[in-house]
Amino acid sequence: MSGSHSSLRKTKGIVMESRILPEGDAFLRLLPEEGEVASFRVKGIKKSKTRPIAAAEPGSLVSLDYYRTQGRETYNVKEIGLLDRFETAKNGYAGIVLVSYLVELVSSFLTEGGAHPQEYRLLHAALQELDADGFSPLFLPFFKLKLLYTGGFLSKEISCSVCGKELGEMSSCSLEDEHFETICGDCRTPHPDRIGLVRFVYDCLKRKYRDLKEEKISLELLKEADRLSNRALKPLLGRRLKSESMLYDSLEERFG
Repeated sequence: MSGSHSSLRKTKGIVMESRILPEGDAFLRLLPEEGEVASFRVKGIKKSKTRPIAAAEPGSLVSLDYYRTQGRETYNVKEIGLLDRFETAKNGYAGIVLVSYLVELVSSFLTEGGAHPQEYRLLHAALQELDADGFSPLFLPFFKLKLLYTGGFLSKEISCSVCGKELGEMSSCSLEDEHFETICGDCRTPHPDRIGLVRFVYDCLKRKYRDLKEEKISLELLKEADRLSNRALKPLLGRRLKSESMLYDSLEERFG
């Protein structure tokens, strides 16, 4: 009978989920820069003087030396290092809730197995942006539309599903929310006209966040785009996010 084979590996990634046991061990779910999403056990981190407890926080960027053992679903960690806690992004109650929401959203969105390098880059860039410049009303709809695009649920090419007319040629259109199906005003009289919303979706997919942030976009349009992305994400997540109500209560207090 052959024994299981272990090898020492290294990885870097963002902590998506964390559970710390009373005896001090931590179980982490990691979205790595490269490779598959995996679970890890960090022994004694709660009482350790050398292993930073902040490395077990959801939303922290960490490095791991771990033993990859055949047949195991959770790998034992030899060493863990904190690369970036995104301290400024997590500052205060609102910041903690927002980061918690982002990692919970991405964690629920990811399919089990397989690598997710695009989602990693998107989440890492989002955390860096919050850490550097803070939150703006553009942030959530932009992030969620990009997430839908990385998952293959949105296309950068938007045209009428009936006649094929490109978005740039449309003066009005309707929008079927769940599948983002656009029908131009020549093929169907829109009730209501969603051309402004569709153009915003197009801009989010085609342009950089920092460029869009310089433009004057109405708060009502941003809220509408956020509601649209939430409706599209809901069937893909399979469950309600625990942090969602806390996040929107916090935003309601700030922006109304």
